Amino acid sequence: MSPRRALEITGLDVRLRSADGVVHAVRGVDVAVAPGEVLAVVGRSGSGKSVTALAVLGLLPSSARVTGSVRLGGEELLGRSDAELSRVRGARIGLVEQDAQAALTPVYPVGELLVEALQAHRRVTRAAARARAVELLGLVGLDRPAARFGAYPHELSGGMRQRVAIALAIANDPEVLIADEPTSALDVTVQAQILDVLRTAREETGAALVLITHDLGVVAGLADRVAVMDAGRVVEDGDVERVFARPRAAETVALLAGVCPAGAGGAAGDGVPTAAGTGVPTAAGTGVPTASATGTDGGVPAAPATAPREAAVQREDPVVLRVRGLHRHFPLTRPGPLRRRVGTIRAVDGVGLEVRAGEVLALVGETGSGKSTTVRAILELAAPQAGTVEVLGRDVASLDRAARRALRRDVQVVFQDPDAALDPRLPVADLVAEPLLADGRRGEAVARRVAEVLDLVRLEPALAHRFPRHLSGGQRQRVAIARALALQPRLLVLDEPVSALDAPVQADILDLLADLRARLALSYLLVTHDLTAVRRLADRVAVMHLGRIVEAGDAAEVLARPAHPYTRALLSAVPLADPAAERRRPRTLLVGEVPSPADPPSGCRFRTRCPLRPTLDDAARARCREEDQRLTALAGDHEAACHAVRRHAVG
Repeated sequence: MSPRRALEITGLDVRLRSADGVVHAVRGVDVAVAPGEVLAVVGRSGSGKSVTALAVLGLLPSSARVTGSVRLGGEELLGRSDAELSRVRGARIGLVEQDAQAALTPVYPVGELLVEALQAHRRVTRAAARARAVELLGLVGLDRPAARFGAYPHELSGGMRQRVAIALAIANDPEVLIADEPTSALDVTVQAQILDVLRTAREETGAALVLITHDLGVVAGLADRVAVMDAGRVVEDGDVERVFARPRAAETVALLAGVCPAGAGGAAGDGVPTAAGTGVPTAAGTGVPTASATGTDGGVPAAPATAPREAAVQREDPVVLRVRGLHRHFPLTRPGPLRRRVGTIRAVDGVGLEVRAGEVLALVGETGSGKSTTVRAILELAAPQAGTVEVLGRDVASLDRAARRALRRDVQVVFQDPDAALDPRLPVADLVAEPLLADGRRGEAVARRVAEVLDLVRLEPALAHRFPRHLSGGQRQRVAIARALALQPRLLVLDEPVSALDAPVQADILDLLADLRARLALSYLLVTHDLTAVRRLADRVAVMHLGRIVEAGDAAEVLARPAHPYTRALLSAVPLADPAAERRRPRTLLVGEVPSPADPPSGCRFRTRCPLRPTLDDAARARCREEDQRLTALAGDHEAACHAVRRHAVG
């Protein structure tokens, strides 16, 4: 093996035993990575990415049959005992897992976990290990690292836990760092911070980085080379710029086609690759339209993407949902037998929004912004703590039980995780029939309606008798959409409907939702942190931060010319699936954590993290600190809650 290769995998073949027989998960994989190089391994779920990583680390079940060669610094790893590999894992190879909550032992402070990792592979005193642990916590960007040493995992945010996981992985200066979907469970702003930490970790250790992901924007910004996997094989391997610009494998083309780079997060005026003469965004100069025409996740082949509506929703269109001054506060109590109240969590604090007939309103923001609490308050169809909620012209506070039940037919929801939403004991036909039976319908009418909605969501009739476990993720989400459509609603609440899916499947589902909206005259309230989904589907957007709407307006206008600095930061954090554009554009990284809704900052709630604030004079900063910033009209229906937006408006 060449000394320039930190890790070399040759002819790797993995067969796993399952209840259905032997699964040939990895088929003759050949990849290598040099010291200091970033190799991205990409592919859909089930392509063999993670199994390959587990084979390298010797973490597959004992029943797995693994053949081929895995060499670390020229030394063969396959065939070594678990005890021998234990001396490699954590020392010469570091692992950053997707779910940091599961990776960190909950009963130990994070600092003690680092001390344990250091002393397991080095002869160091506890004092030296503790000092190094604090240094590592600072290196990965945790504020007050000495104080964080004694914090337990549950006391940290998701981004903080992932920083600790990276600190654990680099504690012993490994030769190879494997990061398995390290940002897929994080908001885009936190994702940008974690990717910056990974860059720092690679620079500090000089390690080769193997990045396993399905996010091509992350690959474009971080990787030197990319290996594309499909059905257990590497179907394309090469320099990241060449692969993105001139993909050769059909699977690479399909993955790129599922990405919508259309200026995502770029500065105003950034160029957007388009299919020649069509104006349709393409995948990073490939000429492939972003509306997926490949990959149907096992259903009926997807129809072409629905064309944009010829006319925008008119302001005189009837309002299907109107929310005014919505508040949702929760008591904060001190643990103990008396449970004394010590404060108030202001989860939603004066939210107002409207959805008109045939319109898609996207509600976006980070985790903890109040999006889900707002949606729950709407879906309850009950009198809110404060404010008003009107659905289809009816104030929900005035509804009796019968009227509320009748109104629920017209308001349905599609959840983020179809696995949790679908009863695994029922076949598809019964799952879709459930709301119909609950509505009192019986007999042949139920069977006909089930067949109709399965056809609407492009699922083959044969799938009606299968159970959820026999379906792909995209098929399960189609079943969830079919259930929501069964009672012919007028308003659908889409709660992160594609965030758990691979990019090509996301594109198919978003195209399906666009088509259903046009065919059935549906209105959507789309709750998401995925700005790609907003670009594809939304007419208007409302941006939430810490229980408030901070910017709202026409989606194209807000995304092209964001006014509020928080919206700009969200857009800046979205990676572009175009290596050249992603690496040259300016970035705005938010610092610190989202303030607690139990103790929000005075005045502007974003001011403690605002990148614009240092550029303001003393008088303007005082206004940020003292004035409660409310939405102010800018142009048309574009509004923003920032007194400085007129001075700092984007071109």
